[in-house]
This record gives sequence, structure tokens and C-alpha cells, in this order.
Amino acid sequence: MGDTPLPLPSNPQYYSVAPHRYWPVATIVLLILNFIFFGLEILAKGVNNTQILLDFGASFGPYLRRGEYWRLVMPMFLHGGWLHILGNSYALFILGPIMERVYGYGRYLTIYVAAGMGGAFLSMQLSKNVSVGASGAIFGLAGAMLVTGYVHRDLIPPRWGRAFGAGMIPFIVLNLVFGLSVHGVDNWGHLGGLATGALLAFVIPPPPHDSPYGGEAARPSQAMVVIPLMVVTLAIAATANHYRIMQTMNRQLVAGARFAHAGQYDRALQSYQQAHSAAPRQWEPCEVLGVFYLGQKKYDDAIQELQEAIRLSAGEDELLKERGVQLHLQLGIAYQLKGDLRMAQKTFEEVLGKTSPTPQGRRLLAENQLLLADLYASEKLYGEAINTYLQALRLAPDFAQAQNNLAWLYATCDDPKLRDPQAALDHALIAVKLTQGKDGGVIDTLAEAFFANGAYPQAVETQKKALALDPANTELKEHMERYRKAAGM
Repeated sequence: MGDTPLPLPSNPQYYSVAPHRYWPVATIVLLILNFIFFGLEILAKGVNNTQILLDFGASFGPYLRRGEYWRLVMPMFLHGGWLHILGNSYALFILGPIMERVYGYGRYLTIYVAAGMGGAFLSMQLSKNVSVGASGAIFGLAGAMLVTGYVHRDLIPPRWGRAFGAGMIPFIVLNLVFGLSVHGVDNWGHLGGLATGALLAFVIPPPPHDSPYGGEAARPSQAMVVIPLMVVTLAIAATANHYRIMQTMNRQLVAGARFAHAGQYDRALQSYQQAHSAAPRQWEPCEVLGVFYLGQKKYDDAIQELQEAIRLSAGEDELLKERGVQLHLQLGIAYQLKGDLRMAQKTFEEVLGKTSPTPQGRRLLAENQLLLADLYASEKLYGEAINTYLQALRLAPDFAQAQNNLAWLYATCDDPKLRDPQAALDHALIAVKLTQGKDGGVIDTLAEAFFANGAYPQAVETQKKALALDPANTELKEHMERYRKAAGM
């Protein structure tokens, strides 16, 4: 005997499927990844360190334009502090499970990762800043939920309906207003993520959820998850390789500096060249090689390396700040030492001439003059250094650092014809007054000025004040031993 079929109801009704406990696995994985990378940042001491964040893949336009495309992906897994990661994690914890339940983890992860990439791309195109954070991807979820609520309303289970469409407008508006009112927020990243998520919601609908007659809904394919998984995996692999390269470069640069300090110049040059070979697109090895060749009086080689450093660092003005100016000044000194005074003057004018007659412009010029004077002093061009310090002080007499550095040079200059103990004391006293006696390094310069004038007990008493401000400074302790010995203490 066959089973007698049950009669269908004359008026078909839809019965909700008994809900199963749902775990938002993809959201949990994203949260775990965020905290794993944050832990790595802490271990590398990079939470507030721009260079470490860049090594981890933070977004920065010039680096993207030179081919570091993993920077489109990695910023969404990096954060700039505890408040940053906790705020983003809370937003992801609220929005993520809803979006994942409605879309399924495959489509959800695709939208999340693509929105994060869209935010990073717009940020790197329109902002000069280094940026990290998952907020672009989270804004992408909000944008997708907004559009889905209007375009795919029939595919959203009723119990989730209020979270989509107009329900997302307050969240979006409040967070955009917050971003615009707080300094340092990557608003371009937010807008890029929001737009990307909204656009993707038009073309990626959520799968059907309801099934008639109490039957189980067919499970939608999650094959799309392969795309975001591959993208993220490749980005992490590329970032790991980049980080390894940067660590190798830094180790070789440190080793080279150690060899140079010990007078082992051949080994120093070898280490610097290995650093350049490890990271040929980084400007730092070129700068170090340029300075090394300057010290070796190989001026053509120095000019070539410094020009390459300037070329590689093009577009990094916001990041480099003083270092970018210093590269040009070093190049100018290389031309000057070579005897090409025309090119030296042209190079200096490219930096020192870019000022305005306003007080801010004069201050900037004074700061650049200080950099140049310090470079002159490091190359033992003491006459040029003194003249340049004095030029800086004519522009900004209250420039404490220039007063201090000039005082130190007058007190310690290798050339006895240029050493001027009384001038050292005069400038050191001004520097201490300008810093209100709160800078141990400046007070150390005053002690050195007393020592240069033969006032050894005063040097000792002054150095006590410097050590009180910076008791762990070994250099200050060494100076104190010298002063005590001279004073017979």
C-alpha cells in the first residue's frame, strides 16, 4: 500500500521556519582579525607610530601610486589606539550580525571588504594623511543596509526590516557629523566606504529567506566568500613581505651606522648597500648612502644618491616634513663641497626661498636655516654653520633651538679661531631664558659654556640642574664627570 497524500489546504498559508541559533561567524572572524593586528601593533610599538603603521599597510597615497596595492585592504584591519578599535568593534558588533544574517557570510564579506577598499582608495586619492581603521568598511555596511531597505525590501525577513532603509539614516548622519567635527578623522575614507557599500547593494541582493508551508528555506550558495578571502589573504601576504623587507633594511642601516662609528668604513658601505638592495624603492638607504659619501668626499656619488632619495620621496611632504627639507639641504651641501656653487645656490633657494614675508613665513625660513646650519656643523663647515645660525636668529631672535645650537658650537668648535666662549655663554643664557629653564639639553649647553669660560664650579652647579630634569641621560652624566674633574671635585 502506498502512503495517502495529505490534502493541501484550500487557502495556502506561510509558516515561519523555526528559528535556529545563528552564529555570525564572519563578523566574529573580522573582530578577531582586528584585535590580532592591534596586538601586533602593540608588540611592534606602532599604535601611535606612523612609520610602524605604514610598515603594517596603513593607507598613504604616494605609496599606493608606486604600486603598493595591498594598502587598499590592510587599513581596515589596523587601528590607532584603544578608543579607535573599541569604537569600531562596537559598531561592527551591532551592524555586522544583522547584515550577515540577511545576506549570508559570502555576500556580506564581499561587501565589507570591497567597501573598506573603496574607502581606502578615496582616502588615498584625496587625502595627504596616513590613515587606518575599519570605519570605511563599517560605513559600507551602513550604506548597503540603507539601499537594501529600499531596493530589496521584499527579500528582507520582517524581523530585520527596521534595521534597513530609513532606519540607517540616523546612524549615517550622526557618524558623518561626528567625523566632520573631530580633528584627525578620515572623512574621505568614510564617504568612500559609504558610497561603495551603497553601490554594491544595488547589484548584490540578499538571498531569499522565507519558505512556504513550513518547509526549510534552501540554503543560498556562499561561494562568493572566496573573493574576499583571496583578496585579504594576498594583502596580508604582501604586507608580511613588505614588513620583512623594512625590518631587513633597518637592521642593515643600524649595522652600517655602528661600523661607521667604529671607523670600519668598508663594512659600513657594504651594510648601507645591502639595505638599498633589500628596499630599492625606499628613500632612506639613498639618504644614508649620500651622507656617507659626503663624509668620504665622494661628492658625485653623494649627489647621485641624494637626488635618488629626493625622487623616491616625492609626494611625501606631509609625512617627511623636516626630513624632506633636510634632503634638499644635504644635496645643496654636496654641490657646495664639490665646488658647483651655482647648483648649490639653486638647491638651497628651492627650499629656503619658499617663504612669505609674514611672521609664520619668517619662522619657517628660520627653522630651515637651523637645519642647514646643523648640517654644516656636522660636515665641519663651522664658518658656514655660524653664519647660518646667525641668519636664523636675525629672522627669529626668540628661536631657542638656534640660540642653543649656536652656543654649543661657539663653546666646542674644533677650530680655535672660531671658538668664542663669551658668545657661547651669551647665547646659552638666552636659550635657557626662552625655555624657562625646563629643558635639560639647553641647560647642558649653558654648563658647557661655563666650562669653556673656565668657570668650572658654575658648570658643575648648572649641570646638576640639567641632570635633575633628565637623570637617566648618560651623555649629561659624562659631561658632569668632565666638569667635576676640572673643578677638582
